[in-house]
Amino acid sequence: MKKQTILEEAQKAVYGDRQADYGTVKENFATIAQLWSAVLKTKVTPEQVGLCMVQVKIARQMYRPKRDNLVDGAGYFATLEKMQNE
Repeated sequence: MKKQTILEEAQKAVYGDRQADYGTVKENFATIAQLWSAVLKTKVTPEQVGLCMVQVKIARQMYRPKRDNLVDGAGYFATLEKMQNE
């Protein structure tokens, strides 16, 4: 059996059934942005949430390289595109 590529795995996660668990990407990232805005005392946008999550994965990858970081990083980039299309 052929192993999925990082991009295939990320696509499955982003375009799978997660919406049933977390709502749309736009709704979920908007909620996160509101929470972060309150903590940081500055306005955070849903798009910034996606970019910051990519940075979390980059930091983790720099500390300890793991396939999961790469899949999640690609997935967060895909969620940014998906959010723009919602």
